[in-house]
Amino acid sequence: MKTILFVYGTVGGNTQLVVEAVAGLLAEHGFKTKIQPAEATKPEDLLDSDAVILASPTYGHGFLESTMAKFVASLAGLSLKGKPAAAIGLGDPKYELQYHLESAPLLEKALVGLGGKILIPALRISRTPVMHLKGLIPNWVDQFVKAYKP
Repeated sequence: MKTILFVYGTVGGNTQLVVEAVAGLLAEHGFKTKIQPAEATKPEDLLDSDAVILASPTYGHGFLESTMAKFVASLAGLSLKGKPAAAIGLGDPKYELQYHLESAPLLEKALVGLGGKILIPALRISRTPVMHLKGLIPNWVDQFVKAYKP
């Protein structure tokens, strides 16, 4: 059974909600999932899984949530050479229309910079994720499962 590690940053809980939904759906597909908040994760934890998914909301003018930003900075020098990876980015255009989902490409860039292999484009959720629990999120998980070839 392949293990997927989720590392997330959150303030209000929406990112955690999405991560738990994605992890639950992946478990239904036979994956073992492990969920850790960024502040409780060490860089080497990413090496102990078969795949990695990073998740963060977007703050300010297109910045990662603070604990995720610190975690990503701590990954300098780590090699994820060829490790399957993906990103989840959340945001709300009421705060910043142009950059409200910028966390997704920032996380993908970080993963690629470490040598990770992005399996599918990031899951991007604008506004509340609750309305996407039955549509967008399961569809993204289905695409991830199809693309994942361990």
